[in-house]
Amino acid sequence: MPKLTNNQRSILKAALERLEEELKDLLSITEAGAKPVKLKDNQSRLSRMDELHNQSILIANRNVTSNRLKAVLQAKQRLELDSYGFCASCEEPIAFNRLEAYPEASMCIKCQSDNE
Repeated sequence: MPKLTNNQRSILKAALERLEEELKDLLSITEAGAKPVKLKDNQSRLSRMDELHNQSILIANRNVTSNRLKAVLQAKQRLELDSYGFCASCEEPIAFNRLEAYPEASMCIKCQSDNE
């Protein structure tokens, strides 16, 4: 599998930058919902449980988003260091199609499958 061309690197750099912005926007939008739930005296027990459940889902989603943002930032760093596009496990080039679909990927499909 060949190394990424300059054009492919440009496409993927733009994709990483777009993804970074989207993830940052998503985190800022959901920030208020992740604050502790204020329980009201006149609120039913079921309503409080629903609020707490919804908040736990929101926090879990924020954690996933935050982890993905970290992966995107690491991918951008690898891009600057010219190690982007190479599998962290086998050190072979990662297929462009995979990086187009998942630009923050640090492993090729085979190694990722083996790792899971």
